[in-house]
Amino acid sequence: MPLSKNIVAWAIVSAVIGVMMSVQYHDVLLGGAAIWSSLPDVAGVHARLEAVTDYNTGLSHEISQVDATIVRLQNNALRRGGSVADMQRQINAAKVLSGTSKVVGEGITVTISDGKIRGANLQQFLTHDWDLRSVVNELFAAGAQAVAVNQARITATTAIFCVGPVVNIGGQRLGSPFVVQAIGNPSVLYAALSLPGGVLEILKEANRGLAISNLLMKKRIVLPAYETPLMPMSVGGNALSAPTK
Repeated sequence: MPLSKNIVAWAIVSAVIGVMMSVQYHDVLLGGAAIWSSLPDVAGVHARLEAVTDYNTGLSHEISQVDATIVRLQNNALRRGGSVADMQRQINAAKVLSGTSKVVGEGITVTISDGKIRGANLQQFLTHDWDLRSVVNELFAAGAQAVAVNQARITATTAIFCVGPVVNIGGQRLGSPFVVQAIGNPSVLYAALSLPGGVLEILKEANRGLAISNLLMKKRIVLPAYETPLMPMSVGGNALSAPTK
């Protein structure tokens, strides 16, 4: 009898262990299935990304064609004259003021560079936002049609402020040297920046070591339209992250 009882006991234990193992195996299978089902479909996502990229490329091409058609129609309207031509001239003037169109014309250029660092006071020898704003404001006051700093177009809403050792202009972080270009009457713009006691003379005499180039009058300057970059971090083509001044 004891032997038969032992056999029955072991049979019961074996059955329980078998049930537990089968349940655990089932849970492992379900858990694995859940894990695999939660993984992203990399191939599918990549295919959809390529499809969206191709679609956007096609739209950009269509936009370029439409823009070319609009320019052609606008030029035809100007040639025909009349009220439509007057309206188109006003539209073109508004585009120049808002910075939404490229501008080509005669004007002047000047380059401002940081001074050579002497001692521990680094900020003293850097080109600051107020330095550039004073030059830009003087050019607009003198009748400049368009102004850009390092090809960053300046508009009525363009912010110019310091970010560490660089200057943020319209969302672009730009570093020295700063090439300021302005389109307008070269003689008038030249005279405005050359005034005794004017902005450039003040910068030169501020004992900060800033390098101010000679003013150059040019017959042809091309300034791009205003554009906010997706990643406004480039200084000389390199990404930059800097502490505040």
